Amino acid sequence: MGKNELTKILIVDDDALIRDIIGMVLEEEGYAITKAENGADAIKNHHALPVDLIVSDMNMPEIDGLELIKKLRSAEDNVPVIILTGNSEISTAIEALNSGASDYLLKDENIQDTVSISVKKVLEKQRLEDQNKQLIADLARKNELLEKDKMLAQKVQKNILPKNLKFSGFDIGTFYEASDKIGGDFFDAWETSGKLNIVIADVSGHSTSSALIMAVCKGIIRSTGQVSSDPLEIVTSTNRLLCDVLTDSGMFISLVYCIIDRETNELQILSAGHNPVFLYNKDQLKEIESMGPVIGWDPDDDWEVEKYPFPDGTKLFMYTDGITEAKNKEEEEFGEERLKKMLSNDLDSSLLIEKVFTEVKGFCHGDFPDDLTMLAIRKK
Repeated sequence: MGKNELTKILIVDDDALIRDIIGMVLEEEGYAITKAENGADAIKNHHALPVDLIVSDMNMPEIDGLELIKKLRSAEDNVPVIILTGNSEISTAIEALNSGASDYLLKDENIQDTVSISVKKVLEKQRLEDQNKQLIADLARKNELLEKDKMLAQKVQKNILPKNLKFSGFDIGTFYEASDKIGGDFFDAWETSGKLNIVIADVSGHSTSSALIMAVCKGIIRSTGQVSSDPLEIVTSTNRLLCDVLTDSGMFISLVYCIIDRETNELQILSAGHNPVFLYNKDQLKEIESMGPVIGWDPDDDWEVEKYPFPDGTKLFMYTDGITEAKNKEEEEFGEERLKKMLSNDLDSSLLIEKVFTEVKGFCHGDFPDDLTMLAIRKK
């Protein structure tokens, strides 16, 4: 059995001798050969039994080689065609190449050698093109599946994040927008025994893995925060559990955990490797820096908890670094200073967040490479 037996070649020439010579050469190479006298017969034969390659003369009655190529290509048939031409027809052969021919050969004394070489070269090129098309098609299908997965993850993620947070005596506003359908930012708030728990966090990276870790981290913090009222205990326990989950992934989480005590009007706050938190009251803006490393790296890490008065009218503003690191066309970051200027006002929480987002969006022209999350709360 010849190695090329499955490859079918159609030889088209009005000269029977040329058809037989080329046919004999290619049959010895193991190709399956069919023949036609002109372009019209070639089209009929190819439609009846499609071939892998056509070797066609240029000058033939009814339909010549050039017209054969044009008819095939107009029908979106990409079967490779090798044109046979004489010395005086080189310009026509070039036109054939421009019309979609794969190669051309001179009908001279070397035709028995050159046709075999040309056929191998053209078939290999076609194989590579078909392989590339298949790879592109496979990639498109995978991207489509990935996009569907992202849409599903986005839907799940939106359901995980709380909606319409309301707590008596407090004015609260939130904002969340992922940079690529799914993200690693999250926020949450709940009340237990007169103590309002608030958390905002940013998981490193912008992948499906980040979104997964986001869901795990939020679940751990929420469950731990239901049974403890100590921010340090909550973050420390969360860190130990996440270190087991993340192991050598290189991922980490920055977060801020706050507890507002209704009875004592006191704020307890712990910031683990997060960007500054802003506390605003009576025209005084307090910038609260991180009190220790990010979580998820070292199970033995430790943090401090800071306490601040939280009387009526006090406002707390938290955000992730997608806000301050948004850049304009000159690669300048929005920065904390621009943000702080907008916080020195008496807007309610939702309007404040809306104003910040509008300013940042205008600054970077809507180009957000990172997730955006904000949470503002004011004691009425």
